[in-house]
Amino acid sequence: MHHLRCVVLLIVALLAPLCAGDADDVKRYHDLGRAIVDQVNAGKLDVATVEANVLGQVRIAVAMARRYAERHPTGKRMLDTAISQAAAVDAQGAVTGLGPMKDMAFATIEGDWHDLGHFQTTPADAGGLDLANEDNEHFTDPLHAIVHPLMVLAAAKAWAKEPKAEHLAAAKAEMEEGIEQIEKTAKALR
Repeated sequence: MHHLRCVVLLIVALLAPLCAGDADDVKRYHDLGRAIVDQVNAGKLDVATVEANVLGQVRIAVAMARRYAERHPTGKRMLDTAISQAAAVDAQGAVTGLGPMKDMAFATIEGDWHDLGHFQTTPADAGGLDLANEDNEHFTDPLHAIVHPLMVLAAAKAWAKEPKAEHLAAAKAEMEEGIEQIEKTAKALR
């Protein structure tokens, strides 16, 4: 019995840093998002600052999505496809910048990536995963943690061109949803 208790304690000790790392990542993602929401609440968005914060969030979300895909490999192809559009990565897989999605309009990101339209028109990119099946809905949490910040960036760019309240409201709503999705993803990784 003593040996079993020691083994359990050892496993808990080894896993605790992983949980702490996810908690730290969620906090950083949240802090980056909260800084954007503060700008929205002040009625002004600095696109360069928003883009820098979004890049930080995408780095965190991509790392979590990759770990999620290790745990749930049937979603790997789908997540890799979304990552390839959201992030620029180097040969080692590190996120070095934002990908093609950073130049997409809000409605395009929403339709193709948030609402999964890309996977309906190109089902091979879902890797055989039936995204209409409710049992597969959990795969969208890490995907949305990546996509929502890019929707915020698109809203900020739209606001910079045409400062309408609807763009500010969209930026705030999408950031809040992104924060919710990163929390769900971290919880699923525990």
